[in-house]
Amino acid sequence: MKLYVSLITAICLTGGLVGQAAPTFADLAVLLAKGYFKGQLSGEASLTECVALLNGHGVCFPLFDVMDPTSEVTQEDFARGVGQSTLLFLGEAERVDGCIKRPDEAVTWVDYCQLNDVDLQPLWKGFLRRTEKGMLPEVKKFFGNGL
Repeated sequence: MKLYVSLITAICLTGGLVGQAAPTFADLAVLLAKGYFKGQLSGEASLTECVALLNGHGVCFPLFDVMDPTSEVTQEDFARGVGQSTLLFLGEAERVDGCIKRPDEAVTWVDYCQLNDVDLQPLWKGFLRRTEKGMLPEVKKFFGNGL
């Protein structure tokens, strides 16, 4: 589990991609997909490819939120992506309607992460830092350079 948390921390805190002040679901999808599944995606993978890969593994993103460049990611949304990924990589993922289900012992995804020693605060802060200056390149390309 500690190795997994270290991987997530590295993904969120290291440089590379530049995002925006109000991080979107599209930013989160690209960051998670290219961080967790980089062996399954090319470095030039599009937002569409990232979302399809995540959804295929049960890490689900609401289509309307991904398609809306003004739909902001909350900490609970972020925790859902991290929590679903954690369950997937631990081999404990149970799917309902194609999406990884939150375990019954947790009321929220934030609760799930806390119960499983995933420290969300440094990850969340890293995500905000990575998205504070503008859209990720893949997101900008998807929505057009005018945004």
